[in-house]
Amino acid sequence: MADLAAALDRAVRPGDRVLDVWSGSRPYDDLVSSAAEVVALDVEGNPYGIADVVSDELLPFPDESFDVVMCIQAFDLVPDPARAAGEFRRVLRPGGRVVVSVPLVWEYDPSGRDRRYTGLQLAGLFAEWSKVTVTENGGRAVAWTTLSGSLFKSVENRLARRRAIGAVVRPVFAGVYAGVNVIGLGLDALERRTADGSHVLPMNLLLTAERPA
Repeated sequence: MADLAAALDRAVRPGDRVLDVWSGSRPYDDLVSSAAEVVALDVEGNPYGIADVVSDELLPFPDESFDVVMCIQAFDLVPDPARAAGEFRRVLRPGGRVVVSVPLVWEYDPSGRDRRYTGLQLAGLFAEWSKVTVTENGGRAVAWTTLSGSLFKSVENRLARRRAIGAVVRPVFAGVYAGVNVIGLGLDALERRTADGSHVLPMNLLLTAERPA
């Protein structure tokens, strides 16, 4: 979250018009300067009902109508990523910025259209842009901690449905989560000291780029 907040702080300037693509519940609005205008776009049938524009068309906006496009934890669902990158460029003004975040290590629906990208693959979609950077968020330890927490949460939910033990489940698992986080912090510190950099396993990838003027 800190890397994303820093990227949006650099990308968004006072008075900018910002497009949030597939905005969902708009959890990242608070990371955008209050001096900017945010236009939230989501698809038909979205369950949140708080988007400014709802459309199954990818970007139903005129050319060069935004200063920043952000697509946070949603670009992995785009069916045609090359076309999406082209549409981002189309609606951005010259010199406009894009901020894209995608998961790498996380659960997905095998019947859906989720994609996973390496850093090079994600950067390749924006190869014709300027100032392309990809930041890896988290590593093996963070991935282990997050996925372990998700696994224990599934177990907790299953046990909580049993009347005989449901009342004691949540306090027990609160301790489990605390233990997982403590172990995760230790593993993260160890990883930072021992990682050789030849192979990585980040939780997320964060891309920033600028449309050439």
